[in-house]
Amino acid sequence: MPGLAYVSRQLSLAVLLLYILVALMHSETSAADSGSVVEGSTPTRDNAFGISLGSDNSDTPSKTSSSSKPSGSSSGSSNGQPGRIVMKTPPQSVQSPLFETASKVKLQWSYDNNMKKPPSKITIRGQMPEGFNEPGTTKPLYWYIAQNVSAGNKAYTWDTVTESPPGYTLREGSGYKLYIIDSDIGWDNSTHVTAGKLFQFMLPFSMYNSRYTQTNDGVPNNYNPNAASRPASSSSSILLALLFATIGALVL
Repeated sequence: MPGLAYVSRQLSLAVLLLYILVALMHSETSAADSGSVVEGSTPTRDNAFGISLGSDNSDTPSKTSSSSKPSGSSSGSSNGQPGRIVMKTPPQSVQSPLFETASKVKLQWSYDNNMKKPPSKITIRGQMPEGFNEPGTTKPLYWYIAQNVSAGNKAYTWDTVTESPPGYTLREGSGYKLYIIDSDIGWDNSTHVTAGKLFQFMLPFSMYNSRYTQTNDGVPNNYNPNAASRPASSSSSILLALLFATIGALVL
């Protein structure tokens, strides 16, 4: 018949085995929780400058019901205010956006509630920074980015290479300006207040030269750290070793 010391040792080893099993299960559960992938957490490089978030529609003009026509001084364009552009791309909150040289810049806009007679065609004009003048004069140097293009979709993609000032290459720096006007009103009259029609829009901007050509060395472009396999933790290995040692002691 086994002695009291032998029975006590067996009970102690059994308790130790139970403790190790519980600790092992807890460790694996914690590791699984910490290694879960969070959907949508992968960073991207898109839209680094001048990006439209596309989720803020607070500046979208509200539609007026056809069944309730305003009258008197509160009606539409009778308040004497011109319509104005509200930029979406780049967003209105970016007062002086950065555009990359030798790139295609996406422009998108809407109109405020005073715009009762939106333009059918728009003209986009650029202005070089201070110090660039028309040849032989002290007048600022302007150029046409687009003339008489349809304004129906309220968007335009500007090619900064082919739609640059004749004889000039757009270089990095500040002080550039971009104008959007109603082609039917014309440049000279674009700053005159015409009730319900587009007032000249001006956007100051800067150009930058991107020197980013590759990702970090050894890291693929589409690498997602959240989807990478996770190696077994060292604590789990130690607990497994203790478990086998305990089983061996019980057999003896």
